[in-house]
Amino acid sequence: MNSPLKSQSPTPAAIRKARVTAGLTQTKAAQAVQASLRAWQQWEAGDRTMPPGLFELFMLKTGQWSLDDHDVTQ
Repeated sequence: MNSPLKSQSPTPAAIRKARVTAGLTQTKAAQAVQASLRAWQQWEAGDRTMPPGLFELFMLKTGQWSLDDHDVTQ
């Protein structure tokens, strides 16, 4: 399954949806990817672009994406 979000920065709405789907607060979501709460707030607000790799890490750690779905050789 190839998601277009895996190759580009996620939208603020996608970041918020992923966090809510995972059942996490902004604080816990930020901790999951070793980021500050303020950074997470800025990503969700659209004030700052979230690096695609951090979004991928968050999605993998929360079980929303699997390694089987992502070909790292591309």
